[in-house]
Parts: sequence; structure tokens; C-alpha cells
Amino acid sequence: MSPRLIIRKAPNRMMAETRTADAFAPIIDHFTASARAALEQCLTAVTGLDAGEVSLIRKTADEALRSNARLKLNRVLLLELHAANRCGWLTAESDADRHDQFVEIAQQAEFTAHLDRRYPSLHSRLQRSLDQQARAIQTLATRFAADRSLLACFFERPAGRLTALSLGQGDLHAGGQAVARLSLEAGEVMYKPRSLRVDLALDRFLQRVFGETAERICVPKVVDQGDYGWASFVVHRYCEGEEELRAFYLRLGHWLAVLRLLGGTDIHHENLIAAGPVPVVIDAESLFAVIPKPAASGGGQAHDAAQALIAGSVLRTGIVPFRASGEGFDGADLSAAGALPDQQPKVQIPVIVDAGTTEARLKLVDTDIVHSQNHPSALPQVSTYWNQISEGFLAASNSLRELDAKGVLEAWLLDFEGCPVRDLRLPTQSYAEIGRMLWHPASLHDEAKAIERARDLFTRNAALTSVTSSTPEEISGAIDDLLYGDIPVFVAPLARTRINAALADWRVMRIDLEELTIRSALVTTELNRRGNLPDPISDDRLCRAQAPHGEQLDARRRQLAADVVERLLRLAVPGADGSMTWITPETTSEGWFIQPLQGDLYFGLGGVTVALAGYLREVEDGRANPVPGTEEALDGALRTLVSLEAIQPPRSIGGFEGYGAQIWTWLTLRDLLRRPELIARAVASAEALEARGFRAEDGFDVIDGAAGVIVPLLSLAEATRDTRWLALAACAGQHLEKTAVVDAIGARWMTRFEQAIGGFSHGATGIGWALARLASSQAGSEDERARWGVLADAAFAFEDSLYEESCGNWIDKRYPQLNKSHDTWCNGSVGIGLASADLYARVGDAHHLHRLRRAIAAARGKWGISHTLCHGDFSLWELQLRAAALDPVACAEDLNESVAQIVSSIEENRGIVTGRARAAFTPGLMNGLAGAVHGLSRLHRQCTLPSPLLLER
Repeated sequence: MSPRLIIRKAPNRMMAETRTADAFAPIIDHFTASARAALEQCLTAVTGLDAGEVSLIRKTADEALRSNARLKLNRVLLLELHAANRCGWLTAESDADRHDQFVEIAQQAEFTAHLDRRYPSLHSRLQRSLDQQARAIQTLATRFAADRSLLACFFERPAGRLTALSLGQGDLHAGGQAVARLSLEAGEVMYKPRSLRVDLALDRFLQRVFGETAERICVPKVVDQGDYGWASFVVHRYCEGEEELRAFYLRLGHWLAVLRLLGGTDIHHENLIAAGPVPVVIDAESLFAVIPKPAASGGGQAHDAAQALIAGSVLRTGIVPFRASGEGFDGADLSAAGALPDQQPKVQIPVIVDAGTTEARLKLVDTDIVHSQNHPSALPQVSTYWNQISEGFLAASNSLRELDAKGVLEAWLLDFEGCPVRDLRLPTQSYAEIGRMLWHPASLHDEAKAIERARDLFTRNAALTSVTSSTPEEISGAIDDLLYGDIPVFVAPLARTRINAALADWRVMRIDLEELTIRSALVTTELNRRGNLPDPISDDRLCRAQAPHGEQLDARRRQLAADVVERLLRLAVPGADGSMTWITPETTSEGWFIQPLQGDLYFGLGGVTVALAGYLREVEDGRANPVPGTEEALDGALRTLVSLEAIQPPRSIGGFEGYGAQIWTWLTLRDLLRRPELIARAVASAEALEARGFRAEDGFDVIDGAAGVIVPLLSLAEATRDTRWLALAACAGQHLEKTAVVDAIGARWMTRFEQAIGGFSHGATGIGWALARLASSQAGSEDERARWGVLADAAFAFEDSLYEESCGNWIDKRYPQLNKSHDTWCNGSVGIGLASADLYARVGDAHHLHRLRRAIAAARGKWGISHTLCHGDFSLWELQLRAAALDPVACAEDLNESVAQIVSSIEENRGIVTGRARAAFTPGLMNGLAGAVHGLSRLHRQCTLPSPLLLER
């Protein structure tokens, strides 16, 4: 703070009590005074406005200019406040008075000169930003006055006087311009400072496709005035009754079909309004978007083709649910169909805390995302209307295909030629972040350095995608816009070549994969909404056979297995290099996303390859029907799997998602395919795990933790006769020893949940099973094996403590308040029973037999949760098969009836019902079609395929 500033007497505290909530308001008024005064003078000169309208516009404009300046000055003022206080230039007695003293100082000419020295470009940039915003508001006023009579077309009567004005209905673009909402005596209208010619062309196209019906999908009625226009205001209304809700979501599917053809993007939750049963797109300025060509990933051409398919699919419309990844919005669903109120994360916004004191500072505060008007009901249940959205998309897509076949579609699309459309080079949030950086005090102090940093960011983004502003001129223009407070826009007239490119892309679109993507996206919305809550459908057992029968049972089983393999092959994404993959919803630490299969065993390509290899062995042995293309699909999937392992390490260490999964997968493929060389890949995975080591943060469970690597490493040691892998398995045991919580109840481990749980996949039974297998191996010392055996028994004791006699089952501690139990491999009686069966078969301990009998009793007849290995009928069958062989009296089951139950259920449900993603295409082993292929094969009593449920060889 410069000593030349005049330090006046601190203001009287009685006056300070009347300060506005914005403690810097007087300073903001001071810095915006000239721009506000100039605008007021210009507004009085506009003809066609009465005094009341001029006053209304002036007051609204004043606040808009203040808001603009506030965003640009707050950080500078906070920094200068702290500097003045630390340097002793604020001399008032109380803290609040010192703050007020700073506010008074900041309005002096000396302070402005001080800012000019410290931040040389601040004043000129702020003034230009305010001046161009003021000119934009004056232009709006002038255009309204000139076009008032034209606005009667929206109301069928004269528009009347202006009664209210809302500025800043969007970001500032192209010299401070922004969308505005005008309230007139006749109604409301939207001002848009861009050409609306594309809106006219789009509505004409929709009329041709769907006919001139009152409730077809539409855009607002517009008046195009060249470089600006007026649009009718769309009133949000909730649907009245089930019929209107079904119609709304059907028409949402119509929008998906149309926008997929027209290359529409950016139809997020703020750009679509539910007007009863009609979804109205209110901002369709981004059509015929250029599809970015992703850089080669190294994961193979099929993987890259799948990535490109996702990028160019209906997902890019913005209607289908997606998760944002921008700063401050990570994990938020901003889509028009999603953005559900009960599934949104908090977002962070900067606010001034301790305002009015010298401790005032910016702080990121969690806040709720403001709900938009995109939903047709107060409590939207999108999952209820999956079928309507899908049906609407398919029906409209087929209608468009018929129009194309008739030769009219191409001619209709030429109406869009010459329409100015906007290219979205980067997400608005990305521009906003770079803009905030350019207005940071450090950037204002050294503007040249900040500009070069922004240029570098834009240049590096351009290297990643073909649609990011990339020429030096474009980058300089974008930086210039941001320097003066605008979000850059890139607008150009549509060329016929671009229209033809979009049409050509649509013509080769695979409708089956697009429809699959829609369903998958909707499923991820539901899964993200539920989070880790138990599946509400699981208790209803909706896929249980109503009329199971055993006629021609094996022939039916074989046909169902062939049908599943055929569906897998039909929905594959091939690469020109012979590679192959699939697209699926998959869960990550950030939630559920749609992506190409990764390399893991649970969801991914590891499991799919094992299932296809197993099916080919069953065909070879005469127990399965040949399906053309299976060998090629397996070879292609193996190509992709090898490529993925080369470019990305596993995200965990465990037996289904980590290094343990890789080891087991390659060992199993080596056996099934009779390819001894594949053992080298299992060894390479074990070596990578060995080099990585076991870290404190590593998990403990079978799925992704240390317990999951033990059995694969024991198998690798047996296959290679290399004791090195026994030593590594011992390290896993030592890691589990160090992290166990042991008391009088037993032993347990804190996995991903708030408290220790039981069960096989994430809990005590799975970890105890792995330790028991380790204890009976040659790994470690004799003392270590003894300790591991004791720890395993303690883990089973903890599981026993969760058994509830009243319900005859083990309580799921993931949801202690619900007191639920499950009959699944992952978190229930089936997994507990399978672990007990495996250990009883190996050591004959009566305690394991006791748990096995309990598990069989708990799970008996519990068919119909799903047709999966993880949490469905195939794992229940596996338990029955093993229990009946080990304990034919107490655990006796009619296995033929069980097979009839499963086969009949699949037939009655017209296909495989998967788990939580039951409405989506899920190719994975543990949760999807690959698991059904394996499970249907295992139903044959002579099948010897190894079960992944116990990581068998």
C-alpha cells in the first residue's frame, strides 16, 4: 500500500451499521460510475421508450455492471485489504472500522493510481469490459424499441410496455452481449443476440418429419433479425398424469433421434424445458458439430473405435445422462434427461467469508446445483420410462431412415445451409477457469506471463482434440475475449460439406449400439442415484420362472447359450487391426460411466475372453452349439486385452479387478486354449505386482485387495514350480495380518464401507478363505502358516457373529439400519457357502460343513434375483452342485429341477437379466452376458470349466 494515500478518520460506527451486505459495494459503485453514467445518458436518447421503461432498464443495467465489476475486482480488493492492514495503513481502533477505512481509501484517486502501478492493465481492461457490456445493453434497448410491434406475433396482441427485465440469462459473448428476458404487458419474450435462422430451419425440419401437430417436439417460435432475434418464452409445466409423462419421455427419444442425425450438442439441463408432455429445446445453436477424432490410445483400434463411437453417439447431445469432469463440477450430471435432484453432488463456488472485517477472504463453499426446468415432474423417475425413451429413439430413427430411402432427407437438410451455428471448442467451464486465471491478481500484475500461460493451455488442448481452437489467430482471439470478460464463441455459416458429413456419419450409425448406449446411460443415472443402496428389485425376484419345466432341457440350454454368444458377437465393436471390444456401463470411484471394456475380470475383457474360450472348449467337447465368429471374436478380444495391459496398470491389486485378476485370467486362458506361452503373461503380471509391492492403502478384500491375489499366486507357483510366487503370496498374507482388527468377536478388515462387513467379495469370509488357502500351502514359514490359519478362523468367527437365527441368514453390515440379508455370491449366503464348500472339500473341518449347511438352507429356492455369477442364479446353482456332492443328505437338491428353473427363467424373460444394470447391455463375466455363457455351460453335469467364483484352475 502506497504511503501517499490519504488516511482519513475512520467512519463513525453508527454509520457502519447501515452497510450493505456487499461490504465492497461503495468501491464497486466508484469503479462503475463512469460506465453507468454514460449508459444512462445513452438510454435517454433511445427513441420509442417511455421514462418508466428507461428507468427500469437503467436500474437493471446498473446492477449488471456492478455484478460484472464485482467478479473482476473482488480478489484484487481482498488482497489490497490484507496488504493495507499488514502494513499498518489502517489505523482505526476496531477491526470493522479498519475495514470501513479501507473502503473509503479505495475510492480515492490515489488508490486508483496505486492499482495502476501494481496491476498495470486492470483499469483499462475493466473499463473496456464495462463499456462493451453497457453498449450491448444499449443495443438491446434500441432493438426492443424498434421491434416492439413485431413482438405482437408471440401474443396475438400488442406487446405493450416493458414491465421487467432480466439481464445475464447466460454468459457474456461477442462484446458483452447476453441473452435477456423481457416481461411485457402482453407476456414474456427472450432476446437472443445471435442469428435465429437455424432455429427457423430446425422447426421447419421437425414439422416435415413429425407433421404439424400441437404436441410434437419443437423449438420456441422466433423472429430472426439477422444478427439477433426474439424468441417466445417457454413456460415450464409438470405433466398431468401418467399418459403425459409417457408422452414426454417418448418425445425425448424423438429428440435423441433428430439430434443424432443433425449432430446436435449442448442440449443440457438448462437448454431443454418440459412444457407438459412436450420437451422444448430452447437453445439449438450447436448443430452439425464436428466429431473430434480421438488420438490413438495404444489400446488397439477396437478400443479407439469404441471411444469414438461413444464420443459421436447420442451421448454428445447433452440429453442423455453424463457426468461432468470440469473444475468444481466433478461428477455432476448436467444432462437434460438426468440432472436428477437426488443424485447431484455438491459443487464448489467461491464466496467471501468474514466480509466486513480485515479477515475477509475467498473460500470455496459447497452448494447445491440449482435445479432447472427440464423435468416433467417434481420427483422425476427416469428409470420408469427407459422403454419410452428407447422406443421414441428407435421409432424416430426408423422414420428418418425411411425418409432417407425415399430421397427427401438430404434435400430437407439443405435448408440448414448458410445458417450460422456455434462450434463448442471447449466446455464453457474450461473457458471460465482460464478467464478467472487471467483476472487473478498475479495475472493482472504480470499480464504478459498470464497470456502466455493461457496460450500454452489452449495449444496443449488443441493437440488433444481436433475441435479445440488451434490456429494462432483463434487462440489469440479467445484470449482477447477472456481478457475483457467474454466467453469465446466460434460461429460460422454451415457449409454443405459439413451437412453432408453429418448425414454420412448418421447413415453408417449402428442403431443397435446407439439404443444400447441410451439404455446404458439411463441405467448409469439410476445406479448413480441409488449409490451403494441395495437393489430394490433383488428382493422381488422378478426374473424367477413362473412355469419351470424340464422338457428337452439340454437342447434348450444349448440354444440359450448359443443365443447369448450370438448377441455378444453382434454387439461387439471391431477394429480394422482385428481387435475387438464392447461398450458397457462400468463403475469407477467417481460413479457409473459408459466406456469401452477395461481389462479386468469382473466387468472387463479378461472375463469375456475366459467365457468365450470356455465356450469353444464346450463346443469342442460336444456340449455346446457352434456359433460362427466366436474364434475371431476371442482372438480380437485377446488382442485388445494385450494392448490394454501394455498401456494401463490395473487400478487395484485384487483377484477380479487387479493384478490377481490378470494372473488368473492368463493361467485360465493358457489351460483352456492349450497355449503354454500365455503363462508368460501371468508371470509378467506377477512381476509387476512384485515390483509394486503391498502398500498401506491397498485394499484387503477378494475383489480388489490383497486377499484376491493369494489364490492366483498359489496357482502360478504350482504352474511354474517357482517359489518366488509363494513368497509374494506370503507378502499378501503379511499385509492382511498387519491390517486386521482382532478382538473377542473375531477378525475383520475395514474395506470400502463405513464398518467391517462379512460376505465373500468384500468381507470377512472372502479374506478368511484366502488366508485359509494360504495356510494350507507351502508359502511362508511354518509359524506364519499357523498364524494365517488362526486368523482365518477368527475371520470366520466374525462372520458367524453376523448370523441371525431368526431369519436363518447372515446380516449384511453394509446397511446396518436395514438389517438385510442376501443370497448372493458377493455379499450373502451363496458366497459364504461356496467358501465353506471349498475349504471343507480340502480339509474336512466340521465348522465349514456347518456353515455350508446353513448357506444351503438360507439360499434354498432363492431363484430369480438375476442371471449372473455375482448375484444371481448361476452362482446359486454352483453352490447347490458342490454342496450336493459334498453332503448328499443334508444338502440334497434336485439339480435337474434347478437347471429347469434357470433355463425356464431365461426363456420367460426373453433373455438374460443382469444385475443392477439389468436394462443395459453388460457383456462382463461377473455381472453380464459372458457370465451367462459360462453359467449355461456349467449347467451340464460333465462340464469341467474352472469356476471364477473361487478363482479355480
